[in-house]
Amino acid sequence: MDEEYEPIGLYSTPPSQIADRSMQKHTRKAGRPSNPIPREKLVRIAVSFFADEGYRATSLDRIAQECGIRKSSLIYRFGSKEGLYIESITAILGSLSTMVGAAALSEGNFIHRLDQLSGAICDYLGTEPKAARLLFREAMDQGPFITGPQGELFSAILETAVEFLEAGDKAGEFSVSDARDLVLTIVGVHLGYFAIEELSERVQGVPVYNAESLARRKHEVTIQIRSLCGVQ
Repeated sequence: MDEEYEPIGLYSTPPSQIADRSMQKHTRKAGRPSNPIPREKLVRIAVSFFADEGYRATSLDRIAQECGIRKSSLIYRFGSKEGLYIESITAILGSLSTMVGAAALSEGNFIHRLDQLSGAICDYLGTEPKAARLLFREAMDQGPFITGPQGELFSAILETAVEFLEAGDKAGEFSVSDARDLVLTIVGVHLGYFAIEELSERVQGVPVYNAESLARRKHEVTIQIRSLCGVQ
């Protein structure tokens, strides 16, 4: 019978609340222009630029041009290039934190929850093509998000995942020798394939983001992560 799972550590402050604070800190409370482009669309375009070019090399002028607005409009909406960058990563991590938190806090079989989490992350990364690359780049470059106070969100999500694996191991459904090391391995399984999509496409011989490829990847990741967690 499953033991009751009580979240501890960094997740005592839910990652979703950390994400909310990050966005509030970098959002200007000014009047809105007439017929504004949806904020989500601006962030999605920014994610693509930041992921491919990195924070330092990305120009607000180019993002604005792609969005079909003036640079001053971007600054009006986000305050600065750093504000736009922080919100771009916060949006990605906010989505991931919701998925990890749901797996950790929901009731029921740990293996079923693990499968649901694996599938949800695959579905999300499959619909947000540059999300994985941006997270990888930020972690490698040690950019303004991870080195600032918002970096706590990275830690909170990973800590929640560690606690989930440890609880599953304690319940006898997983076989985990080092939950922290295993979480990092699972992060690589999820992000690596999409972060290096050009190489993935070369190896697979098909586009990464077509429906068939995404379904195959979701199936394989679910099997791989089950195996990593010692599920027979």
